[in-house]
Amino acid sequence: MTVLRLLLALVFATGLFGQPPRPHLRLLDEKGRPVAARVQVLDADGKPAAMPGSAALAPIHPRNAALGVVVDREADIELPSGATRVRISRGTEYLPVETSPPGTVRLRRWIDMAGRGWWSGDLHVHRVPAEMPLLLEAADLHFAPTITRWNDQSNLDPWPERRLYTAGTNRAYSVDNCEDERGWGAALFFGVKSPPRLYAMKGNREYPPGISVWREARDKGAYIDLEKAIWWGAPVVAGLMAPDSIGVAVNHFLESSMMDSEAWGRPRDVGKYPGAEGFARYVFDLYYLYLNAGLRAPASAGSANGVLHNPLGYNRSYVYLAGRFSPESWWAGQKAGRNFVTNGPMLFLKVGGKLPGTVIEGANEVSVKLEALAAGELEKAEVVVDGAVVKTLAPSADRRRISGQARIKVRPGGWLAARCFEKSPVTIRFAHTSPVYFGRTPRRAPEALESLRAWIDAEMERIRRLANITETQREELLALCRQARRAYQ
Repeated sequence: MTVLRLLLALVFATGLFGQPPRPHLRLLDEKGRPVAARVQVLDADGKPAAMPGSAALAPIHPRNAALGVVVDREADIELPSGATRVRISRGTEYLPVETSPPGTVRLRRWIDMAGRGWWSGDLHVHRVPAEMPLLLEAADLHFAPTITRWNDQSNLDPWPERRLYTAGTNRAYSVDNCEDERGWGAALFFGVKSPPRLYAMKGNREYPPGISVWREARDKGAYIDLEKAIWWGAPVVAGLMAPDSIGVAVNHFLESSMMDSEAWGRPRDVGKYPGAEGFARYVFDLYYLYLNAGLRAPASAGSANGVLHNPLGYNRSYVYLAGRFSPESWWAGQKAGRNFVTNGPMLFLKVGGKLPGTVIEGANEVSVKLEALAAGELEKAEVVVDGAVVKTLAPSADRRRISGQARIKVRPGGWLAARCFEKSPVTIRFAHTSPVYFGRTPRRAPEALESLRAWIDAEMERIRRLANITETQREELLALCRQARRAYQ
C-alpha cells in the first residue's frame, strides 16, 4: 500500500495524470542571495497577462493583474494557456530577465545607486501599510510614504501613534500621510501629526478651498508636495503658501503608456505641446515657470501605485546622502533639493563641483559636469538655464552613456538644471535634476509672473461659471485668487 501511494504521488507530481505541475521559480540577486522580485507572465504574443491562481502571491497592483505579482524568493507559479515565458524585474537598477520557468533566476544590477550615495524614494503611493515591506523589497526601493487618508477614504483608523516603520535593511515606509484631490487639483501631505480635515471628491469638489487644507496640514508639521502643476488651482495655493516640492516625474508617466491629458486640470495648448512628448515638455515648462517666478522648490516623483497602472517606484526620486540612509536624512535631502527624479535613466550633475540644491554666490559663469547612464539607449541630455536649453549632449558610441563638461553663463537669482531622455516606444522615459541656484535672492522674471497672473485670471473665470457653490463661497474663492495674484506682482 505504501509503494502504491508513492507511485501515485509520483504520477501526479510529474503531470502524467491530471494537471501538470506548476513551475517552480527561485530568485537570487547579483550576489546569489534570495530576494523578492516582480514576476509577470507573458502571453503568446509576449505581452503581460494575468497569472492564473496568483491569489496567494502579493499583487503589484490591486486592480491590474497584468502588472504581475511579488515572488518572495521562490514560489510555484501557474502559466495561462499558451504562455511559456515570464519576465522578472526588480525596480530601476536591475536588468529585467525573460525566461521559461521552472528554474533559478539570478538578477543583475546595471547600476548600484546606493553604492554611489544615492537613495531612492517614491512620494505617491496608495497601498495598505501591511503590503509595503514586500513591495519595497521587490522594487528595490528604499523609502515610500504610503497615503492612508485620501479625501474621505482611509485605510488606517485610528491615526497611529507609530508612524514610521523599517522594512528590512535600509528600507522604510511611513503611514502619517494624506492627499487632498478635488476640483482645485491635488496635493500630498507627509508627516502630519494628525490628519487635517479632508473633503469628499464627490459632491461639492470646489469648496472649501485647497489652501484651507494646506494651512491646517502645515500647522500639523506637514511636508507639502504640489502633486502636479497642471491643476487649475496650482498658482493660487502656491502663491498663498509655497510648497516644499513640485511634481515633475508625475503619475501620468506610466510604465507602458502615457496619460498625456491634463485630467480635470487646465488644458494645455496642444499646438505648442503635441502628444506624449508635448505633455512631458509641458510638465517641465510649468515647473520652470514657478522657478522663474522666484519659487525655489525641488522636483519630486511619484508613481501612484495602487491607483494608476504603475509598479511601486516606477517614478522615483534619488536623494544624495553623505552618510547612512535614514528616512529623516532622506527627507532632509529631498527638501534641500539634493536629488534628481527619474523613470529610467540616471543623471548626475555638478555645478562648480556642487550638487543640485546648492546656492552658489557671485557667479556669472560656472563649470558644469554632467553624466547620464541608462540600461537602454539614451537619446540626449540637456542643460537648462532659467528654463531655456543652453547645451545639448549626445550619447557615446554604445548609446548608454552621456558625459560632458562645459562653461555656462548664468545670472544672479537664476538657476540651472539638467535633464536626459532614454528611448522608449511606449512612454516618455527621462531623468531631471532639481536646480542649482545662483545667489540668495531669487530672480522673479516678469514674463513668468505675468503668465501666473493670467492663469489665475482664467481660474477666476472658471470659478465664476461654477454652478454647485453658493455666492458666498464663490466670493471667498475669488478673494483668494486676488490675494494670490498680488503675490505674483
